[in-house]
Amino acid sequence: MIDHSDLNISGLYRCFKKGDEKAFEVIYRVLSPGVFNYSVRVLGDWHLAEDVLVETFTKFARSDLDTRGNLKAWLYRVATNACYSLLRKRKTELKCYEQQLKTSFGNPGPDFTKELRVQRLLSKLPDYQRIVVILKFYERMTYQEIADILCCPLGTVKSRMHQSMHKLRDLMEDRS
Repeated sequence: MIDHSDLNISGLYRCFKKGDEKAFEVIYRVLSPGVFNYSVRVLGDWHLAEDVLVETFTKFARSDLDTRGNLKAWLYRVATNACYSLLRKRKTELKCYEQQLKTSFGNPGPDFTKELRVQRLLSKLPDYQRIVVILKFYERMTYQEIADILCCPLGTVKSRMHQSMHKLRDLMEDRS
């Protein structure tokens, strides 16, 4: 019997590929909340985020990846591509997300108002800038991890972050 708690994601993935279903459950339990939350913030819709989560982990389960690479970055890349695809198809706005936030907060108060304001501001950023902000501040990833996920140079990530912070600052001043 393998102690899954001692293994990293690559080790768990190798075990899963050898037929250990429990290893996949551990990977899913550890990484799915982050992928789901990331997808919700990008798409603004919990139902679409669930679709992205299923698609991402289905591709992961069917994949034959090199375990020397960053599997977490690979998962977020697949989720990002799925989000881009849905955004192109539906041009999703915040209306569904606002309703879902109201439901989850129950009695909307200052936290709800603040979160809603942040989401409205983020929705005004271009997709490529919003994704960088979400990965940095909500998923707490380094610039290098973001570059790996987006398959772009580190300088591009930093430039997008700089542009998005400038745009968010301008948007906040306009609302004041």
